[in-house]
Amino acid sequence: MSAALPQPLKCLAYIANARLPTEKAHGLQIVRMCDAFGRLGIDVTLFHPVRHQPGKLGVREVYDYYSLDQTFAVVKVPNIDVVPIERFLPPTAFLGVLFVHGWLWARYGVGVAVRTAPAELYMTRDPAVAAALAGRGLPFVLEVHKAPERRSLVLLRRVVQSPHLRLLVVMTEQLRQALLERGVVAPNVIVEHDAVDAQRFTVAPTDEWESQKPVAVYAGHLFPEKGVGTFVEAGRLLGNVRVKVVGGMPQHVREWRERIEIDGPPNVEFLGHRDPDRVPSCLKAADVLVVPNSGQHAHSSLYTSPMKLFEYMAAGRPIVACDVPALREVLRHGENAWLVAPDDPRSLAEGIRTVLNDQALAARLAERAASDVRARTWEARAARIVSAAGFTPEAGLISPETFSGKRR
Repeated sequence: MSAALPQPLKCLAYIANARLPTEKAHGLQIVRMCDAFGRLGIDVTLFHPVRHQPGKLGVREVYDYYSLDQTFAVVKVPNIDVVPIERFLPPTAFLGVLFVHGWLWARYGVGVAVRTAPAELYMTRDPAVAAALAGRGLPFVLEVHKAPERRSLVLLRRVVQSPHLRLLVVMTEQLRQALLERGVVAPNVIVEHDAVDAQRFTVAPTDEWESQKPVAVYAGHLFPEKGVGTFVEAGRLLGNVRVKVVGGMPQHVREWRERIEIDGPPNVEFLGHRDPDRVPSCLKAADVLVVPNSGQHAHSSLYTSPMKLFEYMAAGRPIVACDVPALREVLRHGENAWLVAPDDPRSLAEGIRTVLNDQALAARLAERAASDVRARTWEARAARIVSAAGFTPEAGLISPETFSGKRR
């Protein structure tokens, strides 16, 4: 008897226990996936909690902030926001509050999703949401972006054994191996790096740095594992190169600006947060783009699949990156990037100099990276996930014109 053919996936609910919109990368990844599923002809609804938004984010809608067409619906789920009480509690106590709150919201959010827009398939990045879906007997896809810590490890082991798990998506091969070593064994696992919308990089470079060439740029958050400190110290060795850092949480930007003001180097500038639609023009204006990931942190060296890497590749500028296993799954030294020793400012500075001083090398690296990234679209990633979960897209790829005029 022949196996049943995969059925078209008509409707999907994405449940994200996350503040949206957000200046953090996970928000962009979530909405890009929802947009990609929608462009495959799937009826998609994104559920997320109502949370306090800092500054101007409080008046921005998801579609507007991320410059998206309305390819999916958004439902804001009521929520008791516990973040404001953080300053009144010790760190360990607040983490406990977050854990309990996340568990309770997961159960409530899943209930809202089932009542509001029941779907054939549910997707989440949150193991607590996945557990709530499994408890209701609902088919789901779980996407994992980091190796679990002790408390979440027990939960994740249980979740992946659920008969209702259709697919476990992990970001890198290194992460897949780490999960296996920790006893997280799922029957159906795929490795899917992040992706990019190359159309965003058809814009012209910003001209605000034209008089400051050459320029080396990092775009992303300023957490220690990102290696920003290594980039700054490399800048100290590159006196004639302007070093620009785009992004970061306001408090981290403020701290770095204070350090630079006291101790330099004067050629380093922290520009702060830029809305997603302004980032492509900044990347395209760079003479070299830098991924300074630390090798001393497991997440940055083994498990991450940074969206900025694929954005760098789409920007058509040469890349200098630290040689860590997670990045080597995408980058090849001397072919599509120049790799240097991690956590070594001198090695990073020498790599930047090498690329800046050899125009032929820079052009070759940039051209190959741009070629390699063309197939890494969000729609292709979404289609592979749908297929691996046992479905086919409902209508195939829908042209952008279908959604014209639907922007808010």
